[in-house]
Amino acid sequence: MAWDAIGIRRLDTCDGAPRIGLGIAQVFSEEGASVVVVCRSEPEGQRVAQELGSADGRALFIKTDVTSGADIQRMIKTTLDTFGKLDILVNNAGYHISKNVEQTSEEEWDFIINTNLRSTFLCSKYAIPHLRKTRGAIINISSMVGLVGQPNAGAYSATKGGQIAMSRGMAIDFAGDGIRVNVICPGWIQTPLVEDWFGQQEDEAAARKYIYGQHPLGRIGTIRECGKAALFLACEDDSSFITGTTINIDGGITLGY
Repeated sequence: MAWDAIGIRRLDTCDGAPRIGLGIAQVFSEEGASVVVVCRSEPEGQRVAQELGSADGRALFIKTDVTSGADIQRMIKTTLDTFGKLDILVNNAGYHISKNVEQTSEEEWDFIINTNLRSTFLCSKYAIPHLRKTRGAIINISSMVGLVGQPNAGAYSATKGGQIAMSRGMAIDFAGDGIRVNVICPGWIQTPLVEDWFGQQEDEAAARKYIYGQHPLGRIGTIRECGKAALFLACEDDSSFITGTTINIDGGITLGY
């Protein structure tokens, strides 16, 4: 692949936890892309960058608060100084709390909005001038929740639906610049966020059995399956006529969720 830089945003990972951003980064790295890993946890970010080839100059970690415009501009400048251009932006930062709107505090609302939606806006805003030069792509990681909703997830649902709507608008606004903007909506993926949700349920085993059973394919997804979908959307040879769309990586659950 002729990609000199792809930005993967990840939020505060720990202990090598298998998150969607990691799966995407691994798949792109295997295809020959230079990968920029961005998160606030320096030990974990450095570990992932080393795994992806930082010693050979194929990966770079940049500690960044993705809710800060100044941090994002510095991150993009460092990316350009290192790799010379930016081809792909993957917006993947996210956090979830299991509360309805009445239960959600103003502080929690602001945190979720800033983490999930403001970060997507800011990273896209400051990346677009450089993606215009490369006729690049933006891939936003939303959620099936942005399409169908979820009980006790008022703030999270708002941000995920907002990402989808914003992506469609950007797809229209920047199509003339050759920038394609698409969305991946994962369903239940084997990540620490999903494991945390299972752990919050009164009967974890029963909850797990129920959720698995809701998928026509009989299981939840993997981070590498999300990575493969992102690779398809990023590859000009495969998806050059696709923009403003959502791809559901959900095992069929939204068909009757």
